[in-house]
Amino acid sequence: ICPSLTTPVETLKFNPDGQILAMASKWEKEALRLVHIPTGTVFSNWPTAKTPLSYVFSLDFSPNSGFLAIGNDKGKVLLYRLRHYGEV
Repeated sequence: ICPSLTTPVETLKFNPDGQILAMASKWEKEALRLVHIPTGTVFSNWPTAKTPLSYVFSLDFSPNSGFLAIGNDKGKVLLYRLRHYGEV
């Protein structure tokens, strides 16, 4: 489903309305992809090469999909705003 991830996927999470699937692998740095389920399209504009994810260990969407929280190997939780979802 996601040819741009080349290591085993460890984490899968749908956003609350089921339109976005987040996939991540803890085996490679910056290995996270978002897929728009209705079209099967992998978002190419995020994350970018400059997004400091490190090794992703966990992730989750906020209840209205306005935020994506990402836990990494450095013990940090990174919080990203998903602007498509207006209400947070």
